[in-house]
Amino acid sequence: MKFAVQLQNDMFAPWRLSYINYDVLKTELKARQLDHGWTEQDEKDFIHLLENELQKVYDFVGAKLAEVEARISYCERTLQTFMNNPSWSSEQNWNIMDDALTEVLFDVNDLAKFTRLNYIGFQKILKKHDKWTGLHLQQDFIPQLRAKPLDKQRFDVAIVYISSLHDLCRLQGKPRTGNAAAGGDQNAFERATAKYWIHPDNVTEVKSIIMLHLPVLIFNKEKKYEASDSAISSVYYDNEDFDLYTGRLQRDEGAEAIRFRWYGRMDSPSIFIERKTHHAAWLNGASVKDRFRLDMDDVSKFVKGELTAEEITDRLRQKGLDEQICRDTEFIARGIQTSFKEKHLKPILRAFYNRTAFQLPGDQRVRVSLDTDLCFIREDNTDGKVRRKEDEWRRPDVGIDHPFSQLDDKEICRFPYAVLETKLQTHLGQQPPEWLTKLVDSHLVHEVPRFSKYLHGACYFFRDSMPLLPWWLPEMDIDIRKPRATNFGLTRSKSFKPLIDGQYRRAMEAEERRLNDVAKANDPSETTTTGASGLRRSAQKKQKPRQEDKQ
Repeated sequence: MKFAVQLQNDMFAPWRLSYINYDVLKTELKARQLDHGWTEQDEKDFIHLLENELQKVYDFVGAKLAEVEARISYCERTLQTFMNNPSWSSEQNWNIMDDALTEVLFDVNDLAKFTRLNYIGFQKILKKHDKWTGLHLQQDFIPQLRAKPLDKQRFDVAIVYISSLHDLCRLQGKPRTGNAAAGGDQNAFERATAKYWIHPDNVTEVKSIIMLHLPVLIFNKEKKYEASDSAISSVYYDNEDFDLYTGRLQRDEGAEAIRFRWYGRMDSPSIFIERKTHHAAWLNGASVKDRFRLDMDDVSKFVKGELTAEEITDRLRQKGLDEQICRDTEFIARGIQTSFKEKHLKPILRAFYNRTAFQLPGDQRVRVSLDTDLCFIREDNTDGKVRRKEDEWRRPDVGIDHPFSQLDDKEICRFPYAVLETKLQTHLGQQPPEWLTKLVDSHLVHEVPRFSKYLHGACYFFRDSMPLLPWWLPEMDIDIRKPRATNFGLTRSKSFKPLIDGQYRRAMEAEERRLNDVAKANDPSETTTTGASGLRRSAQKKQKPRQEDKQ
């Protein structure tokens, strides 16, 4: 499909005049060259037109974001009024504010699509210019695009605040029980995990759908949420023969993946030392991820063996931690140090991404995460280039400043899709909720079983050294977008009112209540529960998870 047709089809009609005027720019390119050879004045005029269009689009996005922030603040103040004045706290008032938040959420979704569509438009017209004129404006126009970065406009902060207020409406001001940080120091946990790719066109819609059912998980509610809070960085270790890579790809018994992970900025004081084990012998063949926490200043000492597993455990005992946690930590630390020594492990690769996690605080039975801006960055010195000193466990010249424009293309791989992970604690009998099953069956996602960030990044940089390659590599050459086959997802009516799965929000609630009543009438033993979204729903028949790989 030609971009001009795509632009017309995907435009949000109320904002039509604010999109890039692609046809005018294209006509200017074509008409002037049909009339005469492209001159220096033509180039100046075209750049002036292009800059005007970029300014128009950028100003619109900025104005809309400011409007979104103002509406969120208004909703927050109103909800605080409800909570401070019980006479205002009626179901009708909470529903009115929930409708208002739904409107804001849809605008954020439309704004994200608007921004991406315009970004593609500028890339397309610059490419067409260079092809027709033989000049190199695509490269020369980079400073203007960086100054008004349509590809870096972030909407995650707005979604996080909407999620928090939406959850407040669902609970009608009652506090959500459970600790968001519960499990943060958990040494070992089992989950059934399924993985999917999300095209950038669909990322915000997928986030919004999940948010309607599960709140965004915020670990530290004592501070104001910032975009950097979503950043996750992991340094993966392997040896020159890539034994850990091969073991994970072949799913060998006891195969390991070892990484050092931190959250947020580079100066994060806590580093998580993590190990994934496929079919762990000490757990009767179950696959497990275990980890423990170190202060950043202690990481290099741990890698060199100067800080032993026993010393780490002694520190935990002095802090009064549970004895079982101390023993588990010692077991994990000793095992990882043994692997470092016997397998000669070195830093190989860094994975960076921004994560939005969705989960009920303190309840890990259902967890959904969406990773965007995924990048793979070399950490090794194997090609003769010194990226870090031998005693450093990570390179010091890379932070969390996506898209890492300072790095040479040979140093970085920018993954084109977001990665969705669904995690269910099936050993506790947890089954996938109906809304999640609908999402992963929809046109919005592309399932990629057993996708691994480390395997993908390692084979990208070191393919010539790999005896085996991941099965999903050919999937990178296809368009993972699918046509909308049903009314699932976020759409708008002819009057531009928000529709969720083809229905107004109130109609959805009424239908779920009706189905709930029918279920109770047909089966007296059926119990009624309240789902994560606060909607009343009957107990569902158990469904088999789509995938039960434990990774």
